[in-house]
Amino acid sequence: MQIYLIVLCAAITVYLLIISFDKPSLKKTISERIGKYLNSKSIAEIEDQVFKEKFEKLKINKNQKFQIASKELKNYLTMSGIKLRASEFIYIWIAITFLPMLIILFAGGSVVSGIAAAIIGFAIPPFLVKRAQKKRQNEFNKQLGESLVVMSNCIKAGFSFQQAMESVANDMQPPISTVFAKVIREINFGVSKNDALRHMTESMKNDDLSLLVSAVMTSDQVGGNLSEVLDIISATIKDRIRIKQEIRVLTAQGRMSGIIIALLPIFILLILMLINPGYFTSFFENFLGKIMIGASVFLEIVGFLIINKIVNIEY
Repeated sequence: MQIYLIVLCAAITVYLLIISFDKPSLKKTISERIGKYLNSKSIAEIEDQVFKEKFEKLKINKNQKFQIASKELKNYLTMSGIKLRASEFIYIWIAITFLPMLIILFAGGSVVSGIAAAIIGFAIPPFLVKRAQKKRQNEFNKQLGESLVVMSNCIKAGFSFQQAMESVANDMQPPISTVFAKVIREINFGVSKNDALRHMTESMKNDDLSLLVSAVMTSDQVGGNLSEVLDIISATIKDRIRIKQEIRVLTAQGRMSGIIIALLPIFILLILMLINPGYFTSFFENFLGKIMIGASVFLEIVGFLIINKIVNIEY
């Protein structure tokens, strides 16, 4: 059993290394494309080459049934502010999962200890991303109300909505400045304002931001005083932030109890699997032990979901 796990982990590691080093560099790709365009004789040939490359790329994407990184994962990493591509994050995630297991197995450790190390490595990256995403969302929500006041004042002074967004992107701190700066760049590169705003809401997944974008689009279509609408939305966002803080204070004890109840058994289980793997060998080898482990995992999940449902109040 141990030798099969070592071979499997080694094969996955070699595959990831081959993929990482086999990718052509961005500079080389750009140089090749520029060379093709410079060798062309006319603008028509350049346009034909661009459309041909675009069609080939769409065809490849259509025929590629397996995608290592989905759009949801890309947006999730964007929300967390982690400066990694989705494929790079997945490679790092796989490496953190299997490398500790390989080290333990090559060092002559127990398979149970290797499994525990793999579980810990598997859980660390999503936990860090979720924590970074939650922190960035809280900071963004706090800044959004202030930015709407700035944008409202800019519009009252005669600026356009795009110029008001540029003022926020230039004068305020991240993360809201980087989010608005990305929208401005898309508009400058030819993307319509509504499409750029939709891209922003898709990447951030923020209800308050969606409310702002809906108000701006409605104002563009039917008209109205946009500065007053921004003032109302700003007041609404500030009230929602205040209510969220009050709810978090009132449910702090329940949330802490839920975290302890959910994580303490798992933490003790993994520590014992690392320190004393022989203690759990009988559970994995005995049919009754496997049933007990499955029942414990099921009851643990049910208890966590019930407590999470109680402390998470809709507002």
